[in-house]
Amino acid sequence: GPPPVDLVKSKLILTSDMQYGERIRNREPDQKPAKLYDFKGVGILKENNDERDYSAYINMTSLEKIIKEEEKNNRNEQYRGISGYNTDEYNSIKVKCSKIELVSSVQETIKAMGFQAYSLTDMIESVKKQSRTMQGILGGIGAVSLFVAAIGITNTMIMSIYERTREIGVIKVLGADIKDIKKMFLIEAGLIGFIGGIIGLLLSYSISLILNKVGSHLTGGSNISVIPIYLALGSVIFASIVGIISGYSPARRAMNLSALEAIRSE
Repeated sequence: GPPPVDLVKSKLILTSDMQYGERIRNREPDQKPAKLYDFKGVGILKENNDERDYSAYINMTSLEKIIKEEEKNNRNEQYRGISGYNTDEYNSIKVKCSKIELVSSVQETIKAMGFQAYSLTDMIESVKKQSRTMQGILGGIGAVSLFVAAIGITNTMIMSIYERTREIGVIKVLGADIKDIKKMFLIEAGLIGFIGGIIGLLLSYSISLILNKVGSHLTGGSNISVIPIYLALGSVIFASIVGIISGYSPARRAMNLSALEAIRSE
C-alpha cells in the first residue's frame, strides 16, 4: 500500500544528532538540544533495489550552510573523534564514464592514485570467472559424452558390417568400386551423426524453452538460456563429422573384406 507519510507534501526535519528531533529526558545540563532544520521534499527516486532506496539527498549548498552553522555552535566537536568527521573530506566519490569500455581503465587510474575503486565490472569479472569454470565442467562432461557417442557409432557400424557381410560380397562380385563401398558406409555413419545431432538439438531447444519459462519469473522476464542459430547449425555439422570419423575404420574394414569369403559367410 501507499506509505503512511507523503514525503513530498509533508514537512521534513533534519537534525545534526541521532535524536531525530525527539526530546532527551535525562539530558546533561550543558547539553543543548540540536537545532531542527525544515526541508521540503521535491521528488522520490525510482526504486533500484540498491542502497539508494534507503538514502535521502540534499543540495550541497544547503548542506554546507548547515555544517558551518553547526561548527559555530561547536556541536560537531563531539562527533569528530567518533566518526572521523571532516568537512575537507568525502566518504566516497562516484565517477561516471562516458563509455562502458572506459570503466576498467578509469578504475585502474584511480587505484594508481592510491584510492580504492570499485565498479560493476568487478562483479562482471567474477561472474565471467564462474561462468568459465562452469563451462569447463560442462565441456568435460560433453567431451565424455562425445567419446561415448563416437564409440556407439563405431560399434553400430561394425555390427552393421557383420550383419551385411554377404551383401558386401555380392556388391563386390557385381563389380562395385571399392571406394564406393567405403563411401556408402561413411555416408551411413554421417547420417547417424546427423540424425543424432538433430534429435539432440530438438531436446536442447525444448529444455531451453522450459528453463526460460520457469526462470523468467526470477530474472524479470529475461531469458536464462539462449541458443544462437550458428551454434545450432554448428552442433549438427559437428555431430555429422563425428559420425563420419567414427565410421571411417568400419568403412575400411568393409572395403578390405574378401568377396568370396563374404559370400560364403552366413
